[in-house]
Amino acid sequence: MALSFRICSSPLICRATLSNGDNSRNYHAIDAAFIRRAADLAEMSAGLTSPHPNFGCVIATSSGKVAGEGYLYAQGTKPAEALAVEAAGEFSRGSTAYLNMEPGDCHGDHTAVSALVQAGIDRVVVGIRHPLQHLRGSAIRELRSQGIEVNVIGEDFESKVLEDARKSCLLVNAPLIHRACSRVPFSVLKYAMTLDGKIAASSGHAAWISSKLSRTRVFELRGGSDAVIVGGNTVRQDDPRLTARHGQGHTPTRIVMTQSLDLPEKANLWDVSEVSTIVVTQRGARKSFQKYLASKGVEVVEFDMLNPREVMEYFHLRGYLSILWECGGTLAASAISSSVIHKVVAFVAPKIIGGSKAPSPVGDLGMVEMTQALNLIDVCYEQVGPDMLVSGYLQPIPDLLPVIPSEDATVEIDPSVDPFEPSIIFFYKTWDLYGSFSNFSPHPIRMPCGGENDDYMTWSSVEHYYQVPHNGPCKMVSYVCKIT
Repeated sequence: MALSFRICSSPLICRATLSNGDNSRNYHAIDAAFIRRAADLAEMSAGLTSPHPNFGCVIATSSGKVAGEGYLYAQGTKPAEALAVEAAGEFSRGSTAYLNMEPGDCHGDHTAVSALVQAGIDRVVVGIRHPLQHLRGSAIRELRSQGIEVNVIGEDFESKVLEDARKSCLLVNAPLIHRACSRVPFSVLKYAMTLDGKIAASSGHAAWISSKLSRTRVFELRGGSDAVIVGGNTVRQDDPRLTARHGQGHTPTRIVMTQSLDLPEKANLWDVSEVSTIVVTQRGARKSFQKYLASKGVEVVEFDMLNPREVMEYFHLRGYLSILWECGGTLAASAISSSVIHKVVAFVAPKIIGGSKAPSPVGDLGMVEMTQALNLIDVCYEQVGPDMLVSGYLQPIPDLLPVIPSEDATVEIDPSVDPFEPSIIFFYKTWDLYGSFSNFSPHPIRMPCGGENDDYMTWSSVEHYYQVPHNGPCKMVSYVCKIT
């Protein structure tokens, strides 16, 4: 995968330059421009860094020129700060580093902070502090202890232009912030509808409402999500593939939510050769069909009471940050009523299909007066080919006060395991493909076996790793935190 940092033989000039006006206002404009650029860089890794934040870094000289850029482009790869320093080279010394988010140095990994310190950076401007309480402020304190000036937007200085830049930093990591605060993944409801509000004809036919350009944008939305969720009716009517056909490396997990498990035996979603499918259903539903799906490699998860809130809480525990809902009106209404939908993205096509029984994007919400209607905030409008893209938030981005394990969380270790046995692999959480740590990573996990031949074993999820028999040289120690 190509890296996204720019190596400069000479610095690039930033568009925000000083004028003869108020110097404070102009300096704020420069800082804001670089912070927005850092957020734009961070956005380029959406879907590839989960469950970690999206990080971007811009290094600018004292004359307002870009010396280097970098972003965290996958789990466990070099931090954005280190990539930007490498790109800037000698121009780093005495320059300013702009970060969309405070570095998340933790568990003894101080690579990001060390890169800035060793490069001779004089000043660091941070868009937002880290949303996780146990990490928030740690990197800022360390940088300041090294004599580096650190300015946090909204704390050390404020202005309208800086607040707008800070907002871009919140948006680029909205999934992490929402997940940390609400204990559910950040969920986006996407649909395409005609000008008269229909998502299909009365017959159920829906191909295609929106234009090819709009469908390309949908692929991009999928590529930036950890998972895509649909209902059983969508599987029966449309037989979707739910792939991210945009030529990039990330393809989200497919999730089917169905209470009755009344699904066809032949469906594109049962092909898990390239991407996994998870079916969530009511406990006891069609046990024989559950076995059939399992034989296809499809994971089935049962719930005592199937509802969007419990399903999202479950996927929160599995480490999912963002989920794209591409379901029909009935499931969409249920998800909205359960307060698990945070953002709406609607493609409106200049077409009229009519039909009193033609389905609409959102089913019955129990509202009988227009004063009860839900209003979107931070609404954006964009023309995509012949279509109009309308997007906005149903819930504001929350304050950065997540519920997390305290520092006093208890650690339990299997007493039957000798901690000094050399073949044991110690870990705080679990290692994924890139060597980073996550609790329930949706990405495959590749672990060394510790044998003489440097053998490795791969599991598609953390749960599979826990279930693997450890008869050979591979052993593990499981750390369990008790949250009180």
